[in-house]
Parts: sequence; C-alpha cells; structure tokens
Amino acid sequence: MKMNSRKKQTTEIQNIDKTSLRIPEVLERFVPAILAVVAVALLFVLPYATYQYKQRTFGILGRSFLLGTRIAGGRHEVGQSTVLWIFTVAMIVVVVSSLVKIGKRVISDEIMTAAGIAGLVASAFMASNVGSMLEGVKKTTVSSGAVVSVILSILIIVCGLFSLREHKVLCSLDFMILPGLLYFIINNYIPMFGIYIAFKKIDYSKGLWGSEWVGFDNFKYLFSTTDAWVITRNTLLYNAVFIVLGIVSGLVVGICLSEVARKAMQKFYQTSILLPQLISFVIVSYIVYAFLSNETGLITKALGAAAPNFYSDKTWWPFILIFINVWKQLGYNGIIFLSSIVGIDYGIYEAARVDGATRWQIIWKITIPQLKPTIMTLFLLQVGRIFYSDFGLFYQVPLNAGALYDVTNTIDTYVYRALMVNNNISLASAASTYQAIVGFAIVLVVNLIVRKVDKENAMF
Repeated sequence: MKMNSRKKQTTEIQNIDKTSLRIPEVLERFVPAILAVVAVALLFVLPYATYQYKQRTFGILGRSFLLGTRIAGGRHEVGQSTVLWIFTVAMIVVVVSSLVKIGKRVISDEIMTAAGIAGLVASAFMASNVGSMLEGVKKTTVSSGAVVSVILSILIIVCGLFSLREHKVLCSLDFMILPGLLYFIINNYIPMFGIYIAFKKIDYSKGLWGSEWVGFDNFKYLFSTTDAWVITRNTLLYNAVFIVLGIVSGLVVGICLSEVARKAMQKFYQTSILLPQLISFVIVSYIVYAFLSNETGLITKALGAAAPNFYSDKTWWPFILIFINVWKQLGYNGIIFLSSIVGIDYGIYEAARVDGATRWQIIWKITIPQLKPTIMTLFLLQVGRIFYSDFGLFYQVPLNAGALYDVTNTIDTYVYRALMVNNNISLASAASTYQAIVGFAIVLVVNLIVRKVDKENAMF
C-alpha cells in the first residue's frame, strides 16, 4: 500500500511538473502573437496623429499612413509611411515565428525577438517624426496609436527574451548588459538611420521625408571642391602624428615613473602630468591666447619686432597643435603604460640584475617587449578614431580664425561650419558619412595587417 501511494504521489508530481513546464511554452508562443495581432489591428482603430482644421481636432488613423489619404478638406495628402510598413511586416514576422516552429524552437524565438526590435525601432521613429510628416497641417501632434505601438513592441521583446532564457540561450547575467546595450542602440545605432540625409537636398518647408532625393550629388559637390582634400589631409596627418608621438611619449613617461623609487614623489608626478587632461579646451584656448596674443602675448612680447602674427600666420600652427595635443594626453598615456609595467613579474627584473644587465638593457630587453600588447592595443584603439579629430583642439584653440583654415580645418570642424555657418545639413551629413565609411575601412585594414603580423594582438 505504501509503495502504491508513493508511486501515485510521484506520478502526480511529475504531472504537475509537466503542466508547469507547458505554461511558459504556451505563453511564449501565443502571447507575442496576440500582441502583434493587436498592434496591427490598432492601425485601423487608433489615431497615430492629430491635427487641427477649422478650429476642430481630427485624428489620422495608422492605416492612413499605410495607404495614404487626403486630409484637412482634401488640401493636404498623407503619404505612405515606409517606417510604418516596416512595423507592420515586423509584426507579421512575430506572429509567424511565434506560432510556426522554424528549425529549432530557439531559431523561432531569435527571429521573433529580432522582429520585435525592428518593430520597436520603427514605431519609436514613427512616434518621434509623425509631426514632421504633416508639415502643411497646423498643430500636429503624436497620438495614442503611435505610443501604444511602442509599448506593444517592448512587450514582444520582453516575451522573446523570456523565451530565450527558458531555452538556456540567455542567462540572468546576460540581462546585466541591457543598460549598456540600450545606451549604444539609442546613442550610436538609431542615429545611423540619419544617413539618408546625405542623399537628400533638405528643404525645411517640406521636412526631412518630403525633401528631394538627389542621390550622390552632395558627395559630388563635396569632392569637387578642395575642401575634401584639405580636411582629409589634415585629419589623417594630424592623427598619424598624434598616435606616434602619443604612444612614444607615454611609453617614455611610464618607464620614467616606474623608475621613481619614492611612492610619494611618484604619485606627485602622476597627478601633475595628469592635470592637463582634466582641463577643458576652452581654458586651454585662453592659455594659448595668453602666450600668442598679438598685443599682450607672453611669447609675442618676448620676441619683440620679430614676433609673427600667430592668428593670421598658419606656419606655426601644425607644431602648436601637435604640442598641445601631446601635452594634454601625456599624463593619460603615461599612466596606462605605468599600470602595465607594474603588472610585469618583478622576478624577471631581479634575474636580469643578477646576470649583470644594466638599467638600459633591462628597459630595452624586458620592459618594452613586455609592453608590446599594450602598445598594440593603444595603437588599434587610436587608429579606430584616425578619421575623427578633437573639435576643441582644432576649433577653439585657433579661435576659429579664417586665415588658419588650411591647417586647422578637419572633418569635424568642417561639418560644424557646414551646419552652423552655411546651414547646409545635407553637405554636413555627406561629410560625416564619408568620415564614418572611410574610418571603418581603415580600422578593418589596420586590424588585418596586425592580424597577419601578430594574431594574438589583433582586435578581431
């Protein structure tokens, strides 16, 4: 009797366990599908935007952005929204992938999660730009439909992540990266959609979407002028010098700091050389002006009649900018190398001294070879930004002097001036796109070369 009762209890527990295991499976399969169906259905029910016409407020349903319609007494037309079509297709993919098993169940869950993310990006973009799609209509605002679509997309993504966790694809630790991942998505990846501005001639009266598509005309104009050559030359050459001098000077300073025996003095030197890194370029520009000013500059007064007009003579500025950059980065690079030197096994130095090695031999034969991974890592990281320049160094320090543009104009300052001075958002976007694509290509090429020479020190 006892054996039968135990078997019965065991069978009941197993049945309960099976039932409890089925519940998440049902949730992960049907809940996302229901949410996606509701999201598509709300396109035909809820307004995505509102506008005022003859002192009355009207709503524009989501289907109007899908199919197009005329509003405000038939005087304005709502065009078909590509973004909302992407959202609709993404929701259909969610339904199919959640109800139909594609290969392993995990593949379906991954597709569903990816479609949910695509739907979230599209719905968020729609919600933030719906007003600009109706430029000719007064007092346009986003309405409940766009907000609800964003919320439903987020819930679909949560369901997808929960399902992947149930299938052991994700663990609890993976969710710790979500804040950082969201930062990169919002700050780095979503703005990449703005690349389409480089292929349009922006007319503010028509809005970003309604402006004329001009293809590669902005790039043709950019490269037909001498500006493209000047900004590319300055950006690449300055950064190449900054990389070489920065690594060499940092290596020298790091080795010198490691040779200081007294800890108190070592900390004093570290703090002293790190201070320039903490000073804003606005302050640096005033310091430079105090030395180079035509009327009261310290160097100008010291040279007397032989002093050049520094802010109209471009001869000296390549050396001035290089000196300022090395001065500011010296402490940071030196401390990086010092931290790497501290990690070297001290027994190697003791063995070298016992064998009679001089201090120079120890540095040349032990310290520098041990720092090779650090040197390669810094080199690759800085090459990754070789097509980007420090805006403060090239714009604020020379005080935006027009006579110095030939030696101070870089891609970043060119983009800023195209936006703020010329008000040419299309040309600025074309220059930024050129900067991003060529910079990415340079990173790939340099990493490939490093991988051929020393595979262990390559980034990927």
